[in-house]
Amino acid sequence: MSNRFIVDGIDWSPILHSIHSSNRHTLPAYPGDLKAALLNHAGLANHPKGSEAYQIAVEIARLTTCCDPEIVYWFSRLASLMSSQQEKE
Repeated sequence: MSNRFIVDGIDWSPILHSIHSSNRHTLPAYPGDLKAALLNHAGLANHPKGSEAYQIAVEIARLTTCCDPEIVYWFSRLASLMSSQQEKE
């Protein structure tokens, strides 16, 4: 099994490998600003819809565990959609 999580050419593994369980959180959590990390990693920090994509990922994750690994998963999918949409324009 691979330790890599690559979507649309972006390797999300570095962020996922930074997520750990701690005494402060019942679920694994990113040790910093997850939103900033995801937006920067995807190159969407200055994209007009970047923050909106992050918020949608959080809302989707709320339907189940709402843990940081799940937010990364859904954000990676949304970032991929945004990237493919830009290529069509």
